Amino acid sequence: MSRISMQQLIDFGLSYFMARGFSETAARAIADAGVSAQAFGITTHGLNQWLYIRGGIAAQTIDPGAEPEILREQGAIVHLTGPRVPGQTMMKQALDMVVPKARANGIAMAAIKKSHWIGAVGPYLIPVAEQGLLAQAWAQNSACADCAPIGGIEATFSTNPLALAVPTGGTPMIADFSTATVAMGKVNALIKAGRKADSPIFRDADGNLTDDPAVVCDGGSILFTGGSDYGHKGYAMSLWCEALTAMAGGDCNNPDLPQSQSINLTVIDPDAFTGRERYLTEFQRLTTRIKNVRRLPGVDTIRLPGERGFACLAESQKAGVPIDDSLRESLDAMADEADVQRL
Repeated sequence: MSRISMQQLIDFGLSYFMARGFSETAARAIADAGVSAQAFGITTHGLNQWLYIRGGIAAQTIDPGAEPEILREQGAIVHLTGPRVPGQTMMKQALDMVVPKARANGIAMAAIKKSHWIGAVGPYLIPVAEQGLLAQAWAQNSACADCAPIGGIEATFSTNPLALAVPTGGTPMIADFSTATVAMGKVNALIKAGRKADSPIFRDADGNLTDDPAVVCDGGSILFTGGSDYGHKGYAMSLWCEALTAMAGGDCNNPDLPQSQSINLTVIDPDAFTGRERYLTEFQRLTTRIKNVRRLPGVDTIRLPGERGFACLAESQKAGVPIDDSLRESLDAMADEADVQRL
């Protein structure tokens, strides 16, 4: 395990993707997204974004010269597509357009159809919340077979993640989670480590509950958020994500079609409603109350969503981003194949 400064990693990503033919704007979007998620502690969805674009199906379908296409821009909405554009570039375009629209209209929405994997959703929203705006984002993968409908066995949904960003007047609250009990990246990490889940959050190909993540790759599925007893809640959220996909003109779950990701982004300005000052006063009152409730034995502090991530980010800014040996080898291989300097 080694630590590399965030700026070094960003500069490396920028050099690598520009050497691969991406524009400086696209290369920076990819570099920033990967590093910010890795530094935030989301290692399954951080620099793995770079490896996704580097190889496999994405390398064959992403065009370094492709640009986001604006299908429609009217009032507070924007509709984008980019079947050959990196998802990170699509998200940058969406954010650049939606934030000013939210300030002008009070609320604004971007719908992206048929793009590519954007990695961790939450880190994209941090700068939005730091500007005093609320935000939510939903991301759907069209051909993943991860979760079965309630009462069924056959996996017909992706893990369909979402993120919520809440301004607090200080460090924002960032919630980044899947509509499934765990993201597929976590499943792969458990399998790679030879570990079981802490509880039975999977079903095997026959529908039996198990804590063994390997069943997901053998005809099994991940339970929705809420587990075996209350998974109907995550199921409903996942269907909402599919509905947003259909609204955007993307492909709802369909393994017969090429893989794509559709994203929905909404930004809200509290100044259009009660006003930012009143909003912050009331929300800060609530979080103060939350922080001071009686704690369970052994609990040292009550945390808000995202606090652990921001602690990881602070440590990464101070001491560098932790990079394990396997990832370091992949980064070295990337440097060699693009003839750029190794980290």
